[in-house]
This record gives sequence, structure tokens and C-alpha cells, in this order.
Amino acid sequence: GSPLSTAKPARLSTRAKAMVRLSTLLLAALALPQSSFAADRHSAAPRLTRGRRGSAPETSRPLLAATTPKPVGSSVTMTVVQIVNNVAGAGILTLAAGMAAGVGWVPAIAICVALGAISGYTFYLIGASCELTGTSNFKGLWGATLGPRSAWIVDGCIALMCLSAAIIYSGILGDVFSSLLRLAGVPASAWLRQAVIVSLTAAVLCPLSLLKDLSALSFTSAIGCVAILYTAAFVAVRALDGAYTAPSELLASLAPERAPSFALSSLTRLDSNALVLVSNLGLAFIAHYNAPAFYMDLEARSPAKFARAVAIAFGVLTVLYTAMMGFGYATFGDHAASNLLLNYASSDPLAIVGRLATGASILFGYPLAMVGLRSALVGMSSSLSAEPALPAAARRAFRSLAADASRVPLIVALLAVITAVACAVEDIGVVVGVSGALLGAAIVYCFPPLIYGRARGASTPQAVYCLIPLGAFLGVLGTYVTLRG
Repeated sequence: GSPLSTAKPARLSTRAKAMVRLSTLLLAALALPQSSFAADRHSAAPRLTRGRRGSAPETSRPLLAATTPKPVGSSVTMTVVQIVNNVAGAGILTLAAGMAAGVGWVPAIAICVALGAISGYTFYLIGASCELTGTSNFKGLWGATLGPRSAWIVDGCIALMCLSAAIIYSGILGDVFSSLLRLAGVPASAWLRQAVIVSLTAAVLCPLSLLKDLSALSFTSAIGCVAILYTAAFVAVRALDGAYTAPSELLASLAPERAPSFALSSLTRLDSNALVLVSNLGLAFIAHYNAPAFYMDLEARSPAKFARAVAIAFGVLTVLYTAMMGFGYATFGDHAASNLLLNYASSDPLAIVGRLATGASILFGYPLAMVGLRSALVGMSSSLSAEPALPAAARRAFRSLAADASRVPLIVALLAVITAVACAVEDIGVVVGVSGALLGAAIVYCFPPLIYGRARGASTPQAVYCLIPLGAFLGVLGTYVTLRG
């Protein structure tokens, strides 16, 4: 009865089996228990931490940026696991498409390694800045170094992160569930994806997002971790078992634009299209506004100890991202989609489970992203409502937006905007690329050197500031190349 019964893919070689075992061991590290404040995976929804029943929900991302963590010390090993689980997420589905934009194997791997190292270094700079200033959260750190009057920029960046994440999530939900509906016999339609997004928003996402107590959704943390682990494993298996290389039922069922193609495959190709991969990785490595919480939670914390944890964590992330990018591209080549799950045959049993796991993770984690989005907007509005340079009418508008009475209308309006954009932009790669280029440039490459330079003062190595023009360059050109494509 399995669609694979007639495919007869090639048997795994001894070397391939060893690679699968090694990948499984590496990925198993992500499944270790988390501490009480554990942050979420990347690109996935903010994770809920348990609190008193009836109390306001706390999220580790992005709301963790504006809160002080509980004084519970974590070992270096546990901190590594928390960082990896915080950063890794749905962004891994876009990396093969970044390589397919026109990057050879050697430059693609080099880009992953270089950006992983830079992202890890700037993550460390945030923790070291907390030690220098005595602050415990990103907004407080910004206020202590760059001035409290501009601290609203922190909330603004977090709001943009949550907004772009919600749009990406809505797009993935449309992709995943429309594929599952077609498999169930629903007739294919040009508007099926949009209908799925609108229906899920109205029937599920809106009611869940309007809940005041989200403690019942804390289980989404585990679902998200399982979804990431399973997706990485099945992508590796499909790259190694030959199911999409030799003539098979799975391969025959793919549309031409989704079928494997390696016409542009190269070892060394490198041109401006590499900025698409750079932008995708920019979003995939972002978690820097949570760095203060990880530093404060580290047992017997010190910059040297934090540096060791960050180096290991971002090393694991770099291996994971490189593997996902490589396995995805090795399977589908130039036709790797922005949402890699779209490439796999609708009848592929491994892909079906992957779509279900990803869909469930996003569906029930989505409200937590909305909590982060609204909280960031409220924090930014509260800051700007006290800004004397603004007109009185603008300050009143910001006060009104921050008021509790605006909660329901604000959430509904945000959902309407998110749904409209997700329906209009069918390729999530556009949102990933633009948000990764702009927010990655700001949060990963520009803000940490500025903060660390102000915290350390005249003794700051001048090389640290070189990351700022690099971030500006990658942000502007990455946005241009993404939109051009």
C-alpha cells in the first residue's frame, strides 16, 4: 500500500548509513530538556514559559528581550542546547533554495561557515556587553549604551521580526495544508492556498490569538523541536536513499518545476545571487535579543564561559544548516523551493508526516508570535507616547494603541494585514529574504558592535566596527537581489 513499494530506491551504502547515524547523533542534542526560560527555535513561534494561572503569559522570544530571567543557573551544555533550540526553526526550509539561486557547493558552504562564525561572535558581544553594563535584558542594554530615548527601536525590531515570522508562518500553513487537502481528494484550484490561509485564520488562528491565558499552548515548544528534528532527518534520508534520483513513482508524480534539476550545479559558482542565501541565513541565525537572558542564566557566568557556550552552539547550528542546505540541494538541485516541503511528492509518506508535524507546530505556536508582536508594539508605543519631540496628537495615538482597550482591535487588524500579505505573496522566500536582509543586517551585524563599543569604550578593538558597514552592505544588496529575483 505504500507509494514507495514500487519505487525501489537504492539501498543505503555503509557510508550513507554512517552519515545518517552521525546526523541523528548531532540532531539528538537538540532534544535535550530545556530550562524554565528556554527560548524557542528560530524561525518558529515564541515559546511560552509556565507562570501562575491567570497571569500574563511570558514568552522567551521575543518577549524575553524585555524581561529578566529567573535566577536559575544553566550549565554550559544546557545553555548550548537552549541556544540551538532557540535559533533553529522553520528557516532551515529555505536554505536549499538560497543555494539554488546560483551558488556553487564550495562558496555555499563557506558562506554558511562564515555567517555562522560572525553571528556567533556578535551573539557573544551582547553577552559581554551585559557583563560590562550590569544589565539583564536587551532593551535595558540598549538604554545603558545607546540611550533610553532610542530604546523603542528594540521593540520596533522585535515587532518587525514577529510580523515577518507571522507572515512566513501563514504562508507555510497555506502551503502545507493545501498539499494535504489535495492528497485527501480536494480538487486543485488556483485559490486553494489562499482559501486555506483565510479559513485557518478565521477558524483557528484568530480565536487562539485572542486568548488572554496561553499557558495551555506551552506544549508547542516540544512539538516544534520534534518537527525540526524529524524534518532534518527525513530530508537527509531522502537525499541518501535515491528516492528522487532513480525512476520512481515519487519522482514521476512531481511537477516539472519541482522535479530535480542540476543544470546550474557547480562547485565554485559565485555571483550576486549568493546574497539570497546570505539573506536567508541572516534570518536563520537571528536570536540576538535573547542573548542577555542566556548570559544571565548561565551558571557562574563570565564572558569566557559564555563564549565557549556560544561557540559550540553556533558550531552545531552551522553544521545543521549546512547539512539541510546540502541535502535539500542534493535532492532537488536548481528547483529547490523556498519551502523545501513543497518539493516532495504529495504521496511521499515521510513528507506527509513532516508536513503534519510542521503544520501542527506552526498552527498552535502562531498565537505566541502574535503575543510577541502585540507586546512589542505596545512597548514601542508606550516609549513613543512619552517622547516630547512628537506632536501631541501622535503621543495620544500611541497611548491609545498601548491601552488594554485596544487589545482586540489591534490583534484583529494585525491578523488581517498578515493574512492579506500571506495570500498575496505566494513565495515565502520573498518575505524570508527581505526580513533576513534588513533585520539580519541590523540585529546581527550592526547593533551588537555599536552596543559593545559603547559599553567597552576606548579599548574596543577597531575591527569590531568593521561589522557595521558589512551589515549595511549585505542588508541593502540582499534586499535588492531578493526583490529582483
